[in-house]
Amino acid sequence: MPVAVCQRRSSSNEEKTGQNRQGKDRFEHDLQKYRSLYGDLDSPLPKGEAGGPPTTREAELKLRLRLVEEEANILGRKIVELEVENRGLKAELDDLRGDDFSGAANPLMGEQNESLSELRQHLQLVEDETELLRRNLADVEEQNKRITTELNKYKYKTGAHDTSRHHDSAKTEALQEELKAARLQINELSGKVMQLQYENRVLMSNMQRYDLASHLGIRGSPRDSDAESDAGKKESDDDSRPPHRKREGPIGGESDSEEVRNIRCLTPTRSFYPTPTGWQKSFTDRQQMKDIRCEAERLGKTIDRLISDTSTIITEARIYVANGDLFGLMDDEDDGSRIREHELLYRINAQMKAFRKELQAFIDRLEVPKSSDERSADESFSLLLLLGLFALASVHLFFISYLGWANDSHNKRKSCFPAVTLIKTCNGRRGRREQKGEEQL
Repeated sequence: MPVAVCQRRSSSNEEKTGQNRQGKDRFEHDLQKYRSLYGDLDSPLPKGEAGGPPTTREAELKLRLRLVEEEANILGRKIVELEVENRGLKAELDDLRGDDFSGAANPLMGEQNESLSELRQHLQLVEDETELLRRNLADVEEQNKRITTELNKYKYKTGAHDTSRHHDSAKTEALQEELKAARLQINELSGKVMQLQYENRVLMSNMQRYDLASHLGIRGSPRDSDAESDAGKKESDDDSRPPHRKREGPIGGESDSEEVRNIRCLTPTRSFYPTPTGWQKSFTDRQQMKDIRCEAERLGKTIDRLISDTSTIITEARIYVANGDLFGLMDDEDDGSRIREHELLYRINAQMKAFRKELQAFIDRLEVPKSSDERSADESFSLLLLLGLFALASVHLFFISYLGWANDSHNKRKSCFPAVTLIKTCNGRRGRREQKGEEQL
């Protein structure tokens, strides 16, 4: 009976030792995972975890420490239980040995000796395993100490981070206040700069007007000087401006579109007092002024002819479109092209009328003679004349190309109103007007 009990206990001890081995293997596996994830405790932190927030790292370390402490407590309990069992087994073995020596005549002595030898072997194995478990427990305790020291270090670092964050927040608040003050100062300076720019524009406009008056040798009216000093606040009255001199030729202002009516004249007129009687002009300056005026009037006449020609082309094209629609000779494509042509002609006519108004204003300003010692006005007049001639040449080229294209398109379509007659009538009217103008000159 005692041998059977010893065998049962030895089997139970074997099972427990197997469980302890499994637990040891599991603990070693967890330890390897911990080392692979976090490295050795003496080594520096990995790059991925060194930059993370300290709160998460501290929580993970606390959890690991708690698990290790629980495992150490479990292992200590198991070791104590195994020691108690070993002591009991030793006592039983001692009892069995005494019984064996007392009953040497027992025939089962050989079998008991074999079982005792086996039990001794198992006991030795269990003692070895307990020694290993003690060593593992010592290692785990050392790791626990290291983890606690590391946790204390992290706590100290988190406290330092909190203080640095407090200082950084104070610095950022101070910088924000400085930034607000700088923005307010920038706004004040920008307002001053805008005011200075406005005053500079007013002064520049006054200087330009005074320079123009000095070039023309004329004293500006006090009403104009007051209006010029208050530029940007209110506009001068229309009554202070002298009326334009009436000109001959088609005016065409009533039939203009709203786009043409809203075009502003780039060269505004000004009211000037007449020249003093005692001031004399040289003959060359007067002759030059007369030549400039003649050229400007000639340019205005040519522009009037072009405006009249375009108006006649537009009216005849309307009649032609109406006839084509009545007889059903026009397609959808022809209708679209005609609409585009009409729009283009309207735009050209409007631009020429606006340029004619500007030229008329320039001619009206040429009525006042200028001094002989100032030549900058001559240069501005010649530049404006060159621009006008260039615009006139471009308009002529456009009309020549347009009329040629119209001639080709009308010859191809063979419509009831060919463009050749239109070109001939326009050229005939233009020639007659040119002859009349030359006779008048």
